[in-house]
Amino acid sequence: MPRRFRNAVGPAVRLLRIEKGLTQDQLAARIALAGIESADRVWVAKVESQIRSVFDFELAVIAEVLGVKVDRILPATDKLKDDLSALQEGER
Repeated sequence: MPRRFRNAVGPAVRLLRIEKGLTQDQLAARIALAGIESADRVWVAKVESQIRSVFDFELAVIAEVLGVKVDRILPATDKLKDDLSALQEGER
């Protein structure tokens, strides 16, 4: 069975979190303080593993907490196009 594929930003979130020297718990706490109260370590892990969808407002908060612009988290257009069918079908 293919794994669920729900977002295209997870790998970038993970890389940026590591670059900033944050644990998943620390990132989750900062996201929760910034307004996404449901964020916890499992929430972050699911985003990073691409098994949880990410709403646009959540992406904006994640970018703010990581101190980057949203376009730094979004994949390049050609990469996104390659992943489009997998994202639509929820499979990879």
